[in-house]
Amino acid sequence: MISELGRPLAAFQHPNDFGKNEDPTMVGIGSGRSLHVGAASKCEHWRSIDLVDLKRMGLLKPIVDGRIRAISWKNDHGGLDRLGIIPGSAGIRFVKHDAQDKLVGVFVAYTHTPTMFGGFRKWIACPGCRRPTRVLYGINSLWCRRCRGLKYASQSEASHWRAQRKALAIRRRIGASSAVLDGPFPSKPPKMRWATYRRLRAVDAALLDRRLLGATGYLGRLHSRVKQR
Repeated sequence: MISELGRPLAAFQHPNDFGKNEDPTMVGIGSGRSLHVGAASKCEHWRSIDLVDLKRMGLLKPIVDGRIRAISWKNDHGGLDRLGIIPGSAGIRFVKHDAQDKLVGVFVAYTHTPTMFGGFRKWIACPGCRRPTRVLYGINSLWCRRCRGLKYASQSEASHWRAQRKALAIRRRIGASSAVLDGPFPSKPPKMRWATYRRLRAVDAALLDRRLLGATGYLGRLHSRVKQR
């Protein structure tokens, strides 16, 4: 959600660093972390700021009329947490109000890596490790996935669920209208190359075999646990 932080640009020229003003007792949603069990280790359970999303929403364009736009999230108390975005040529300054309604902020610099054909790709440098990254996690502090020790939810998936998710993604790419794997593989879309279609059909068949094998093994292990009780 995009909104305005409600303060003029001049008020945010020298905000304090996030880390110096962070409330050490603040946990849960307000700190960027969900209250779900095991959420501390999963990227999907943290609030994230994606450089691509900021560009897509137009938040990296120069500020107009001195009003700062902000990203908003709902918090546990029914209100909104806002993080202001001040773009610049060298990086982005993120600003917010802390628990005492003081202005705090942190500057995240841009960094670049070369591409194959002589260009470059823009990233943001993690304030913790300075590595190039596209996504930062948290609100009171902004760190990359490595600094937070986070994993993607898909890394904890059972093999048969992972195979099912990938097979569904292939069928959606082909143009399947329903999220089910029963029935034959969809017909080739008009503009898809036959080589691509045959490759995807072969991958789909392999994934379905892996799904069946993994589900059989899972049910076998579950049955053994029930018998041991």
